[in-house]
Amino acid sequence: MNYETLKQWLNQVSDTTKLINILCSQGKDFKIEDLKKQWDVKEHAVMNESIRPKRTVNYEYDESDGNGGFVTKTGTKQEYVNRIPVPMQKNIVGKAVTFLFGNPVDIQSDAASPEEILVLDAIKKILDDNKTDSQNRVIAKNLFKSTQVVEIWYPELKEEEHEDYGFKTKFRLRLSIFSPWDGSELYPYFDEKGDLIAFSRLFVIKDDENKNVKHFECYTSDNYYLWQNNQQGWTLSKKTPNILKRIPLVFAEQEDAEWADVQFAIERLEILLSSHGDTNDYNGSPTVVAEGQILSLGKKGEQGKVIEVEKGGKVGLMVWEGAPESIRMEVENMFKVILTYTQTPDISFEAVKGMGAISGIALRLLFMDAHLKVMDKRETFDPYLKRRLNIIKSFVGSMNVAWAKTASKLKVDAEIIPYTIKDVMEEINALVVANGGKPIISQMQSVNKAGLVSDPVADFKQIQEETTTANTFSISGPTI
Repeated sequence: MNYETLKQWLNQVSDTTKLINILCSQGKDFKIEDLKKQWDVKEHAVMNESIRPKRTVNYEYDESDGNGGFVTKTGTKQEYVNRIPVPMQKNIVGKAVTFLFGNPVDIQSDAASPEEILVLDAIKKILDDNKTDSQNRVIAKNLFKSTQVVEIWYPELKEEEHEDYGFKTKFRLRLSIFSPWDGSELYPYFDEKGDLIAFSRLFVIKDDENKNVKHFECYTSDNYYLWQNNQQGWTLSKKTPNILKRIPLVFAEQEDAEWADVQFAIERLEILLSSHGDTNDYNGSPTVVAEGQILSLGKKGEQGKVIEVEKGGKVGLMVWEGAPESIRMEVENMFKVILTYTQTPDISFEAVKGMGAISGIALRLLFMDAHLKVMDKRETFDPYLKRRLNIIKSFVGSMNVAWAKTASKLKVDAEIIPYTIKDVMEEINALVVANGGKPIISQMQSVNKAGLVSDPVADFKQIQEETTTANTFSISGPTI
């Protein structure tokens, strides 16, 4: 359906249910509750008794025979089993987010004229005001664990005028983030060419009587619509024109959660660890094994106690020589499979403690897979960040009409810088060599960058005085 046809449907408020069904027709079909269970370790399959039931064991007990004696009987009972969930999903998502947005996004522009520089400065202030460097991590985390996320920009009217953006206005540009994780159902609608012509969100909020009420909002380049589901069905409660003339939101979607390909491996790892814990409980302590009839046992806690058996009998310990090698290998293999196929580097202390002093090249090799993953994610986030900047430019032009033409033509880009640990000494040495062995920064600048004193200028002067004093010597003899 093209936009002109969709506009006709939006103007026909008589059949709202059919309209909403059309707007939802391109929505993604998935169960967010399944992803939430995989994310929450308390909800993992290994914690479910129907999947991993209690263990039925046989035991012996003495029962009175009614004549002053006892008879030994056999029964069964249920014993708890070990349940060891592993939060691999959080580890996979956390590291992916950190390597992608661990460093602030670099804003680049070809701004040259004074007005272009003012527009660029306003854009940067809006980004900073909305803490987008932190919000980028929130957005990526929501996308990686729920497969969908949207950020919506809107102007907020204030009572007092301000000039924080470089011009007088009563509006502040705000940012809200929504995803299926918070209960929102997101429905993008594309035309035949793949262009986004409408975006809708279904959500639930409580009314004055603490009852859940469904709301359905839709953004188009012309209008904003809000419907409310009450006893009469869906009714249009709000319709406002879109002065921006473009949909003021950025939407991102990926096929599966970040851990989807290794979910079965994670479940297998949890079963292995839990079952191995049960094996340790049963076989970790040695058991006394006797051949022949036992005549007497030492008292519990008695030092140097003796177990007496009939002639020819033997007493020994049944000791578990060690965990089966196959279990250890499978546990290690599961960890490798999970980390390798999610491109998640193992940077734990155990993994790097034997590496010694790590050079810059070694660090780049250690993080190479994670950086390759960042390059893959840029297919999503490069256009995402570009659209965000274009939306902000449009709002700046609408809030300050005098800058509208300059804002629309200004080229602004966002550059993602993958997170890494820098070997500063290696970089300095390389630059010194390239500079013919000469210093690459002044002594004043090095004192300033050290950050060890509150007044670098005064400290630098003191260093100069001390150096001058140390280099001064007297050519006359000592004074008596």
